[in-house]
Amino acid sequence: MIKKIVALGLSVALVLSLSACDKKEQNKTENKLPQYEQHEFNIMGLWAPYDVSEEGFKLYKDAGFNVLSFTNHSEEPRSSDNQYYLGSNRTMKALELCKKVGLDAYIAYEDTWFVRDIEGEDYFDGTPFTNYDFYGEYKDIIKGVHMKDEPNKEEMDKYSEKRLIDDFKKVYPNTSYIVNLTPQYAGGTGYGFATYDELLKYYSENFMTHFEKPYISVGYYPFPNEEHRLYPRKDDWVITYEKIANIAKEYNAEKTMILQSGVGLEFTKELSEADMRLQVNMALAFGVDNIQYYCYSVPLGQYYYDYCIVGRDNKPSVLYGYLQKIHKEIQSFSDVILSYEWDSVIGSNPVGFSSNMDMSHLMLENEFTDTKHFENALSSTDLVISRFVSEKYGEAYMLVNYAQKGTKDNIVTITFKDCSKVAVYGGNG
Repeated sequence: MIKKIVALGLSVALVLSLSACDKKEQNKTENKLPQYEQHEFNIMGLWAPYDVSEEGFKLYKDAGFNVLSFTNHSEEPRSSDNQYYLGSNRTMKALELCKKVGLDAYIAYEDTWFVRDIEGEDYFDGTPFTNYDFYGEYKDIIKGVHMKDEPNKEEMDKYSEKRLIDDFKKVYPNTSYIVNLTPQYAGGTGYGFATYDELLKYYSENFMTHFEKPYISVGYYPFPNEEHRLYPRKDDWVITYEKIANIAKEYNAEKTMILQSGVGLEFTKELSEADMRLQVNMALAFGVDNIQYYCYSVPLGQYYYDYCIVGRDNKPSVLYGYLQKIHKEIQSFSDVILSYEWDSVIGSNPVGFSSNMDMSHLMLENEFTDTKHFENALSSTDLVISRFVSEKYGEAYMLVNYAQKGTKDNIVTITFKDCSKVAVYGGNG
């Protein structure tokens, strides 16, 4: 039996339990870890950089981003030169620059009134991907096409229409079809559903079943402006993530979590490095493949935040430096975590009750099933514990300190059985 005591600030630990059959075998494997396949997290921002230039895209890449999501700003006049959509001049220019600086791309379908004004009704005739199939030399870097953000039932019906999806698969057979879902706190009634669970079920049945490797995405922004609390903090964060992760597990889907990087207006007046690290770690704990931020640059017009990852002046904000460091850290063990599949999650704290509503929900799920090595974990405050599995590599566990604001440390004792050693990843190594 091994007991491992881990002191967590607002940080994460990925713990691998390694077993050996006997002393001879243990000596043979001393200080050796499995040779993992090569993987990396896809990391991207929306909205896209203002500066569609080599310099602007290099600045974006230097923060640790490796995919550029083509999302529009509110620019006037709206034209092919300043809007992202299939066939626009801006899309072609950005793809050329992505290829040059070494970025993959999520391009945008952008089914909006101003595209109709620019391109005419033909843009929406049901086969837009064939009609605007101009990107043959860039299809190796096009990893996804963004179709719709937070659709209601009527919009889900439109974007799950067979003719549209068949046309997409014909032109982009190895590319993700991206529809981003609303979080649980937004509910289902405003989107044409009785409940949030009904919304998720409808999405699963109408989108996920069409693709061999489906895609599911959700945005959750846990740091509101406390003066008017338009958005909740830690009310149903892990509940939303657990529901998305369970659907992804059921359909073997690619998973994206969109994290908060906007400051001002409906959001908090500042975000610390600990806030950003907590968001990244929580996404990792639910088996995320892709990390996205709202926003990289400040949207013009309605959502004119104080700053995002870059500020209104297009220069790096304090968040840029935080994320540059965090991205480097998580990519240093991406080979490890992405070699496992997310399986399940439980919660822990010393009293069995938390003022975090979603944490109390998680503690009802207080044990894992079919574990070979994990016995238990005891913590001094709220702790999220996720289990990952691999047929080849066995099992791994991720611990995330989910302490209330103002509580810095979380002392965790984790106990493993039939286990000769553990490997711990996180932070600076």
